[in-house]
Amino acid sequence: MAIDLSIPRVQNCCCCGSLKCGTIGIAVVFMIMNLLNVIGTLVAVAAFNEEGVNAFRIIDVLFDAILIILCIMLIVGAVKGNPLLCRIWIIGTIIFVSAMFILCIVGSSLIGLNNPEAAHVIGFFWFGIAVEEGLLIYGVIVVNSFVESLRHEDATLPPYSQVNESAAV
Repeated sequence: MAIDLSIPRVQNCCCCGSLKCGTIGIAVVFMIMNLLNVIGTLVAVAAFNEEGVNAFRIIDVLFDAILIILCIMLIVGAVKGNPLLCRIWIIGTIIFVSAMFILCIVGSSLIGLNNPEAAHVIGFFWFGIAVEEGLLIYGVIVVNSFVESLRHEDATLPPYSQVNESAAV
């Protein structure tokens, strides 16, 4: 039984790049972004003598580490033409985006609850999250298109339009 993700498809990445290059580029960009986020969080925690450690920072670092692992899997999958590794990245990224939105809603509520003057900070925070998550969603579309192109290149079965089904008598 095949997993059919009803995700839009594109022919190329960013209007001019191949899907394979776009897939690798997306993985590299998000791997670097998440590495910088992990390093920044660890430096901030060290600078505040562990006073800044809370559940949200720990969960954020954990999610970033998981996304780094997923990005490594995506790079390997794209280079080797392995659609399974690419699909794992797609599913993991969809879960990541959903979890980040939930965490951001909870975090914003807690910040705004105790400090209503921090609305502008929450606005900038949400802008950054929206940009990151929007790029991840575009990445899911590009990677899914790449996986589908791999599937059509290596298909051992003919397309559905060429399958002759025998009529039951």
